[in-house]
Amino acid sequence: MLSRKKRLSSEYTMLSILEYLYNNSQMVPVSKFNIVTKTPGIKRQRPDRVNIMMDLLLSNGYLKLQKTTNTTLYQITEKGITEYTKWIKKFLEFARTAYE
Repeated sequence: MLSRKKRLSSEYTMLSILEYLYNNSQMVPVSKFNIVTKTPGIKRQRPDRVNIMMDLLLSNGYLKLQKTTNTTLYQITEKGITEYTKWIKKFLEFARTAYE
């Protein structure tokens, strides 16, 4: 058996972030700190990679941001909710079972 380092793709990480937002930010936006520290499996991602993924999600309309005087908060959009329930949830379930 080959020993493989368990490294997640950028796409998987991005979809995991969207899943966290689906589960935690439909009513109340959350901070990037919460996203980075509470999204399962991405705690070891470099901050610049997370920023790139968040920017991609924003530019594609899957999430929106709210700037306050102290911080920037993120919330999933209706488009993000639709795509998550349509195919992202099933993809993540498949990917997770493949790594068990």
